[in-house]
Amino acid sequence: MRHLAIFAAFGLAGSVRMAAQEPVPASAYARAEALLPQHVRKLIPGLSVRPRWIGETSRFWFEKQTRDGREYLLVDATAGTTRPLFDPPALVTALAAATGKAIEAKDLRLPGLRVDAKTGALRFLHDGKSWQYDPTNRALSADRDTLRGVESPDGGWRAVVRAGNLFLVSTRDGRERQLTTDGTTESPYATPVIDPKLMIAQGIENPVVQPLLSWSPDSRRIATFRLDQTGARRLALVQSTPPGGDAPRVFRYVYTLPGDTVTAVARGIFFDVETGARTDMTLPPDPVLYYFGPYYEWSADGTAVFARLVERGYRRLQLYRVDAVTGQARVLSEDRSDTYLDTWTQFSFYDGKTDMVYWTGDQTGWFQLYGIDPRSGSRRQLTSGDWVVRDVAGVDSASGTLLVTGTGREPGRDPYLRHLYALPSRGGAIRLLTPEPLDHDVSVSPDGRFFVDNMSFIDQPTRSVLRSTRDGRILMELGRADISAYLAAGYLLPEAFESVAADGTTPIYGAIFKPAGFDPAKRYPIIEEIYTGPQIIANSPKAFEAALVARFILPQVQIGAIGVTVDGRGVAGRSRAFQQPAYRNVHAVGLDDHIAMIRAMAAKYPWMDTSRVGVYGYSAGGYDVVRALTERPDFYKVGLTGAGVQDNRLDKAWWNEQWMGREMGPIWDANSNITWASKLVGKLMIVHGELDDNVPPANTLRLVDALIKANKDFELLIIPNVHHPVMAVPYFWRRQWDFFVRELLGKTPPAYQMKPY
Repeated sequence: MRHLAIFAAFGLAGSVRMAAQEPVPASAYARAEALLPQHVRKLIPGLSVRPRWIGETSRFWFEKQTRDGREYLLVDATAGTTRPLFDPPALVTALAAATGKAIEAKDLRLPGLRVDAKTGALRFLHDGKSWQYDPTNRALSADRDTLRGVESPDGGWRAVVRAGNLFLVSTRDGRERQLTTDGTTESPYATPVIDPKLMIAQGIENPVVQPLLSWSPDSRRIATFRLDQTGARRLALVQSTPPGGDAPRVFRYVYTLPGDTVTAVARGIFFDVETGARTDMTLPPDPVLYYFGPYYEWSADGTAVFARLVERGYRRLQLYRVDAVTGQARVLSEDRSDTYLDTWTQFSFYDGKTDMVYWTGDQTGWFQLYGIDPRSGSRRQLTSGDWVVRDVAGVDSASGTLLVTGTGREPGRDPYLRHLYALPSRGGAIRLLTPEPLDHDVSVSPDGRFFVDNMSFIDQPTRSVLRSTRDGRILMELGRADISAYLAAGYLLPEAFESVAADGTTPIYGAIFKPAGFDPAKRYPIIEEIYTGPQIIANSPKAFEAALVARFILPQVQIGAIGVTVDGRGVAGRSRAFQQPAYRNVHAVGLDDHIAMIRAMAAKYPWMDTSRVGVYGYSAGGYDVVRALTERPDFYKVGLTGAGVQDNRLDKAWWNEQWMGREMGPIWDANSNITWASKLVGKLMIVHGELDDNVPPANTLRLVDALIKANKDFELLIIPNVHHPVMAVPYFWRRQWDFFVRELLGKTPPAYQMKPY
């Protein structure tokens, strides 16, 4: 004690207390690292089957992860057979001979793999090159580079863009035809607003990009656009440490902020392939608010395209039909709202086989499905009720049946669980094809006769099966998630939790995650992974794969905490009334529901300590963290914000105007974390990637500036050469775990070196 008093006199007592703190063992970090999304598939093979349907057939291939590597399997749904897609030793031998680099079969991976529906040839990338392989005669050859062009349906032409102009290149003899001559960097053809990731990857501000256009089914015409970026806002990213040690580089890019009156604008155009004639579409100029451009979908007969246009401010959504000969555009259908239209959840799909546009809208308070005649525009409601139609998963043309994915229709079940339904287009009762009370992640065959179903729940490992769309009957077992090694390592499965919102009546849903070695006799701090962006559907995972791969809370809790995820009011996936509270109110909505849920969890489970609650989130979730520590610091004590949208005015108009409206004013101040910075209480760590193309780093630096002015303490980590996903860097994970170990657990982090991915 005498020595402690001496240290205290020199202000060193805190250091002594730190030295006396209980250390967290390095084994806890090793357990956490093994559960990162980059590694967990090695621990749990068979998390899902992702079918790649071949052409319009009922055949598909899929990649199967095993403990010894990967298998590529070919399934014929009609015949009910499964066999290897190719002979792995033969392909490995051929690749080694062609590249001069040995490769083991267990390490074989084929990025970008495609199977030619006509020839059965495989096309893939390996060793930085494109390859073609015939699995029948085992012939391997270098493939032509198709990454720099869009091929016509008949295979005769590739459309490419050079210096802003559109060219056609014959695939037969290489001859070229130039369709435009007046394209420039500022006003290019068939070119979207450029994502600076492409600039950085190629080291120039005018990178080569894949053209954005669509060919008519008969290959006679091209539908595309010309982009005008004159006067549009430009931001800049600074790459401080380019590869090779070069001097810092600056990349300027178009990025529209909320309220900007001048934006990049796209105007639609048709080109006749035979004559080169150009026909301008009479569509309204289309503001391009992010890294994309308009997409035009051709009618089955090639006489017109369909265009979905969103009015700036998100109060009107229109479907146009544009005549391919005259360019004349007319409105087929439109949705309107006095507040906002949720264009993130809204789904549209043109089916050429039935010649019908399928469209979802929430005018009834729930997203339901409508059929729109692509010629007359007549609109018919196809579904009804207090449930949500998520999309049209497929069409069985032979039986005249729509295959619809929906949630919330089955009473007594979690309303976020996905199910597949058969909806007779000629009338009749809707049929449930997936009766199991699980989440069904499905993929329907192009002919609509079969579907692959990955059925699971967060505590029930995935079972992948092939089923019939006629009656849902299981035809073939494709795989199961193997959790034996996971359980043998001492890991626990997450569990679902249901409670009510802060209003005391609205049902809300969440999940609980426990660390390995969990002891119910102990009291654990709580860490929430938060994301309340209004477009999100079920941040709290439902599928087993999502719980293991799409969220980061399971590795996080291995440091010795209880993890939670919660879906409160203000998000998508349920009724409009459930989402509506977030409109122009994103700073205030949802937190009380999250707190109510966590308190309900702790009331049932006394091993949850609500006096020690931490929170972390990324992007819009990073915004949530700062508002939690400023709006509700009595509950949330520690937070980490990654790549956070700290001020909606400094983030993309495309996302923010959807939920905040186009009108600027004081309400944007009230919803800004910069305004709230002086109210920060608790421990905060701020992380941002230097090259974030999605949320400009200025968001973090504005928050830092406000915190400094308010004399608030915080930790800051800026990661060089990293884009929006700060999670891509192993070092980040170690720093995040260290932060919560120190500030929430009150312990000492271990010395630990993360492995590269």
